[in-house]
Amino acid sequence: MKKSRSAQQEKGAGDLLVDILTAPILGVPRLVHWVANKLAEAAEQEEMDEGKLQGNLLELQMRYELGEIDDDEYDREETAILNKLSAIRRAKEEE
Repeated sequence: MKKSRSAQQEKGAGDLLVDILTAPILGVPRLVHWVANKLAEAAEQEEMDEGKLQGNLLELQMRYELGEIDDDEYDREETAILNKLSAIRRAKEEE
């Protein structure tokens, strides 16, 4: 068991050394890749946020009750939000 740990430590140390030596050349592309991944993750989390859509439904209902939108616009927007909510729930069930 000690051999496997030391082998993992040596491998990790080798990776760190390679990372340090290649940082001047590959540092910026790695940083751009990391940032792009983080942005994609954040966008996906926001897209899959049921709470936000439920808040949108409440806001839509308030706008309707205040007379800011008519029946047709309310129905269109409500249908769109409910379709997104259903798609999110189906996607979560498939995971």
